[in-house]
Amino acid sequence: MKRFVILIVSLVALCVSASAQLSDQQQIQKLNYLYQQIRNNYVDDVPLEPLVEEAIIATIKELDPHSSYLSKEEMSALQSRLSGEFAGVGIRYIMHNDTLVVRTTLDNSPARRAKILPNDRIITIDNRDVIGITTDSIATLLRGNPNSKVSLGIVRRSENKPLNITLQRDNIESSAISAAFRIGDIGYISVSAFSKPVATEFYSAYKALGDIKSLVVDLRDNAGGAITSAIDLTGLFLRKGDVIVSTEGRSNTVVYDKKKDGPLLDIPLVVLINENSASASEIFAGAIQDHDRGVVVGHTSFGKGLVQRVLDLKDGSGVCLTTARYKTPSGRVIQRPYTMGEGEEYMQDKVRYMHPDSIAHDDKLLFRTLKRGRKVYGGGGITPDIYIDIDDIVVASAVLKAYGEAMFEHTAIDILDSLSIESIIEQYPTYKAFNDKFRLSDELKKIFYRYADIEVEMLSTVDNEFIEAMLLAAIAEPIYGGYARHYIYGTCFDPMMRRAIAIAGDEELMHDTLL
Repeated sequence: MKRFVILIVSLVALCVSASAQLSDQQQIQKLNYLYQQIRNNYVDDVPLEPLVEEAIIATIKELDPHSSYLSKEEMSALQSRLSGEFAGVGIRYIMHNDTLVVRTTLDNSPARRAKILPNDRIITIDNRDVIGITTDSIATLLRGNPNSKVSLGIVRRSENKPLNITLQRDNIESSAISAAFRIGDIGYISVSAFSKPVATEFYSAYKALGDIKSLVVDLRDNAGGAITSAIDLTGLFLRKGDVIVSTEGRSNTVVYDKKKDGPLLDIPLVVLINENSASASEIFAGAIQDHDRGVVVGHTSFGKGLVQRVLDLKDGSGVCLTTARYKTPSGRVIQRPYTMGEGEEYMQDKVRYMHPDSIAHDDKLLFRTLKRGRKVYGGGGITPDIYIDIDDIVVASAVLKAYGEAMFEHTAIDILDSLSIESIIEQYPTYKAFNDKFRLSDELKKIFYRYADIEVEMLSTVDNEFIEAMLLAAIAEPIYGGYARHYIYGTCFDPMMRRAIAIAGDEELMHDTLL
C-alpha cells in the first residue's frame, strides 16, 4: 500500500507543476483516469481512500504554508474553535501521576453546577477506568451531544469514599477573553482567539472595568481566527468611514470599512503583540497602527497576510485553501516571504524574533499611516511602534524550556493538596488580595525543586522571580479563575505586560509616539 501512496503522491506533485502542454482540465482528467484504472484494472483490490487522502496532502504541501488539509477530527475542532463553543462538561484537567486531576471548572458549566472542585481526581468516566489513559482519549469521553449524560467517579480529599456524579453535557462557550482587569486607572484585556462573539465579549469586559484612563489590549500568542471577528473587534475603536482591512483574490477585491462610529473611539490604546501574533491579530494591530489610533508595542508579529477559505469535503474532512491576500488600511501586505512547497522552513524562520534594527525594511514596501503620516512597512508582519527588549523574556523562556509549563501545574496540585482552599479564600477573598499577601514558604517551594530536580543555588535572581510568579499563578488559577493567573504572573514578572502598562500610563510618551 505504501508504494501505491508514493506513486500517487509523485503523480500529484507532477500535476501541480505540470507541463504547459496540457490544460488544467486535462490535468484533472489525467488524475481521474489513473484512479479509474487502479479501481477497475489493478490486479489487487486497493482501497482508494488512503490514496486520495495522501494525494490531497501532497498537493496542498506544494502550495503556500498556510493552506492545509484537515481530517474529520481537525475540521470538528476548527469549527468549535471558530464558533467559540462545543458540547461537554466544562472541566480543564491535567494528568498528574497517571491520574486525571481537575484544575478548574468553567463558569456556568455542568461541572461548576455539580460542584466539582479543583484537585478532584477523576478515576472513572461512565464506569471506565481512566487511570493512565491519554488526555486526547479523555476529551473524547467527556465530550458528546448536548443533553447527553456522563457519569464521573471522583476521589475527593475531604471525602472518605469515592463520589459518583452524573452530569448532563451542555454547549460550552469558550470565551475569547482570557483576562480582563484593571491596574490602577489602566485597563487590561487579553484576547486569546478571534472567535465569533469576541467583539461582544470584549465590550462587556471593557464596560466591567469601570472608569479607566487607558487600555492595553494583549494579542500575544493569538494566532487569529475568523476575519469577520477581527473586523468586528477592530471596529469598536474606529470612526465611520475608516477602512479596517481589504482582501484581494484572483478576481475581486473587497474593502471592509466602518459603517458607523465605534463605541470606544476616545480611550487611549496600547496594543501588545509578539512573534506569535498572527492573521486576525495582525489585522487588528495593523488597522490601529495605520489609523494612528493607538500605540503598538512588543515584538514584530508573525507575518501571516493570507486569507483561507475552509472547503468542506464530503467525508467530513476539509481543506483550508488560501484564496486572497489582505492589506492593512494604508495598503500594506504584511505576509512575510515564503517559497511554495517549503512550509516547514517557513514555520521555523526565526528572523521575526530579532530586533527591528536588524530586519531590513525595503523602501519599496514603505507606507505612511493615514492620519499622522508615520513610516510603516509591509512584507514582514507588524513592526511595533515601541519594541520591548527581550532579555528577561529569553531568561523566562529558558526556564520554561528546561522545566515545562506543566511542571508548575503539577507542583500547584501538590501544594493545594497540602493546603485548604476554603481557608485560602477566607484569608484572601480576591486574587488581588492573594497576590498582595500570600507568600510561598520554603517548604512549598521545595516541592517544585524536587519536581524540577534542580539545586536552588544554581538559580539566578531572575530565575527565582520567574518561578515564584509561575507557581503563585498556578496556585491561584483553580481558586479564583483564569484572570488570576494573568494578573499574578503579569504584575509579578511579565516584562512585556509591565512595560505595556507603563506606556499606557504615560500620556506624553503615547502622544509623542504617534506624532
